[in-house]
Amino acid sequence: MRSPQLRRLLGVFVVALTTLTASPFAAPAQAAEGQLPASYLVYGRGFGHGRGLSQYGSFGWATTYGWSWQQILDFYYGGATGNVVAPIDNPNDVIRVWLSEMDDRQTGVVADVQNAVFIEDPIPGRTWTSLVAREVSEKVYRVWGSTTRRCTLPSQDPVSVGFELIGDVADVASFTTQVGQDPAAAPTQTIGLCEPKSDRAHRVRYYRGIIRAVNNSRNQNRTINVTTMESYLRGVVPRESPASWGDASGGAGMNALRAQAVAARSYASTENRYAGLAHTCDTMDCQVYGGAALREGVSEQPYNLEDPRTDLAIAETAGVVIRARNGSVVRTEFSSSNGGRTAGGIFTPQADPGDLAANPALTVWTRSISAASLQAKYPQIGTLTSIVTEHDGLGGDWNGYTTQVTLNGTTSSVKMSGWAFRTAFGLPAPWYGVQAVYPAEFEAAPVGRILLIGDSVGASINAEFAAIVAPAYPTVDFQAVPNRCLVGPSCVQPTVGLPDAPAVINSLTADQMPTVAVLQLGYNDDPATFAQDIDQVVTALNARAVQRIVFVNLSTRRVSVDYSASNAALATATQRYPNVSVLDWNTYSSGPDKTRWFSDTVHLTTTGRAEFALFLRNQLDDMRRAGLISVGSGAMIPMSVPMVVGERGEPVKALQAALNTALGLKKKKKIALDGVYGKGTAKAVEAFEHRSA
Repeated sequence: MRSPQLRRLLGVFVVALTTLTASPFAAPAQAAEGQLPASYLVYGRGFGHGRGLSQYGSFGWATTYGWSWQQILDFYYGGATGNVVAPIDNPNDVIRVWLSEMDDRQTGVVADVQNAVFIEDPIPGRTWTSLVAREVSEKVYRVWGSTTRRCTLPSQDPVSVGFELIGDVADVASFTTQVGQDPAAAPTQTIGLCEPKSDRAHRVRYYRGIIRAVNNSRNQNRTINVTTMESYLRGVVPRESPASWGDASGGAGMNALRAQAVAARSYASTENRYAGLAHTCDTMDCQVYGGAALREGVSEQPYNLEDPRTDLAIAETAGVVIRARNGSVVRTEFSSSNGGRTAGGIFTPQADPGDLAANPALTVWTRSISAASLQAKYPQIGTLTSIVTEHDGLGGDWNGYTTQVTLNGTTSSVKMSGWAFRTAFGLPAPWYGVQAVYPAEFEAAPVGRILLIGDSVGASINAEFAAIVAPAYPTVDFQAVPNRCLVGPSCVQPTVGLPDAPAVINSLTADQMPTVAVLQLGYNDDPATFAQDIDQVVTALNARAVQRIVFVNLSTRRVSVDYSASNAALATATQRYPNVSVLDWNTYSSGPDKTRWFSDTVHLTTTGRAEFALFLRNQLDDMRRAGLISVGSGAMIPMSVPMVVGERGEPVKALQAALNTALGLKKKKKIALDGVYGKGTAKAVEAFEHRSA
């Protein structure tokens, strides 16, 4: 970088000889007859399964509509189902939680002072600062203790690091502190569990109640936290809903936390997943449970994972659950956001204005999936020809949540549930629709070699660019690395890549020189010198006879840097250089609903990356149609897979249609679109190759 000031910046661009703007749901290239999709855009709503309470919806109802926690719970769990808020049978019931991070490991614990207790200690009343249990034979645990606070490595002999042997116990080894089961105890007065050593140190996580080393039914080592329901909730509620919500709208957000507390209590009350071992787990497969406090190392400062606001919400709803008409506790599922409509299931499907009012980042989202990745995961389909989705018909975008997805290919079709497809490709929720992305139109004007030079924003869209842009522009030389400048010889370390646009341009050989250069740079440059930087780069490209120079302008969301000055310099450049265009990413991405595209006002979320790639594709397509980046007229022949005489299927039909267009074949000379690669099709391919040569 040029200076310490510039190291704080980060980069992209905007404006235009022709200022081009794409519609947010535009599909690149409409399918010609027989044309195969190169990828699919997946547009969706919500985060999670959408059944029961929406955490963001609960926040919206509390802060925008002023609802009480009882009203929120009735909306999500009552109504037509007849479920009601009611007391729990035994508020003092214990819950056993499987701590999944500790699977197949020793169980080591520490206390902040010498008050740790080994419950099965053969000499009752002794206290320790550290304890460790290891299975030495089937269901037999050997336990060591120390008066020094430390976590041991599994490879260490505890005696060699200051522990003394306490003895062997059968079936279970249990640890707590003298006050560890007291709900009034401070978080760091409870028992600390030594988590597996990271690169730096053992983390210590504190839990209320008891820590047990025990075997599961397959005799695998497991670590279990045994605690009361209310103590357990103190480690769940702030992990599931932000405690800071309690401060929103003058404290109205507390009703969202109260509703979360009741939902979490009811859900936990129905849990009994691991009979004889544990009721529930500590991950999002059950409910996220973080314990009471955490140290990043044994000697590091602790920070509380419990919060007074969520503690208060739990206390104010103590013992309250949701009960069905028959008196049983309801399994009160919940998720982060339903996107504006609950999914249904055992609860009533309905529009959710509360979720929309909260406007979470994943109210709406976009993903891209390449045909290649679909074919790799489901090779039995052959070449992908289409995706068809079916929906629950209960309202909302795409007529509701996705119930079934069918992948059609040249050799077979695969059907799966909407949830299974969501899981297979890591989609945020099962409410989505799909839209095909096709290669360039058969009759699209050819485009020569394209060079894209980018920074970290460009580098982040590598996969999305390959799925959305590259199918229509297969000759793109994609060169993007973090921290790159438009001009700045020291912006990037030599081991990482070339530092700026001039360095990339100078590295190209004559046969690598592009017809079109796309520059997604500027976030790491000084706006005060940006105009001169533009001149330097344009001069270098013009000296190499580059036909069209395309800049992508900069988002001005980051107010600490005057990117508007950089954008003004780009706009001026289009007036001075007739072969310069600027793509107006700033305007396109500036709406309040586009905030969810950005992770930090410059860099992009997963949705933002897909939308940025789609923006580039649509802009390039518009420029192609306007003749700004094309090198002449001609047809493109889609040879997506190797073909031999006898080959059959949609790819062959696509090739036949393209050959008819490219060779101007009509009437009797026209190749039949029968999808069979016969002698006539092979002869037409030979004629096309001869003409192209």
